[in-house]
Amino acid sequence: IRNAGTLGGNIASAAPTGDALPVLAALEATLIIAGQDGARREIPVSHLLAGVEMLRGGELIGFVRVPLLHAPQVFLKATGRTGPGRSVASVAVVLDPARRGVRCAVGAIAPMPLRPLDAEQWVARLIDWDNSRTIVPEALSAFGEYVAAACIPDPVPAEDGSVEQLPPAVLHLRRTVAALARRALGRALS
Repeated sequence: IRNAGTLGGNIASAAPTGDALPVLAALEATLIIAGQDGARREIPVSHLLAGVEMLRGGELIGFVRVPLLHAPQVFLKATGRTGPGRSVASVAVVLDPARRGVRCAVGAIAPMPLRPLDAEQWVARLIDWDNSRTIVPEALSAFGEYVAAACIPDPVPAEDGSVEQLPPAVLHLRRTVAALARRALGRALS
């Protein structure tokens, strides 16, 4: 029961630090929701996490449908201490060679996993899908920075044109996300 209930509980509680959430978002998983009298409906996991669609009274998560991909998938997380612990930031990267696409989801830094869609599309165009999925090293670093900037953007300039600096803790988090995204994509491509 613990093993069967853990994934559904992780999704339903939608705790931002849940390790499964960015993975399911990057995989574009869907949920089969079971209702009263055998009623069923299917929704993307990202819709439930974002509050676009919610569980109704008498419903529960019946199944999680994850697309079968014969491709590399990487999940990395940073914690505030050595060993197991709650994520400070996490990144899931999924390669989809059939569609020549990259999917990325960043967890623990916002109330729900964030998908940097522009960064995904940008880096997918740089990968040599025909020759063992190679990419120049500079593109890996740029991808990490792109993901981090998309998820933790710079402050909006004030009316006088001045730009407030991000606090040191936020800058550290941004660097952490960049490193995780860079490493995750590098491992997925290797």
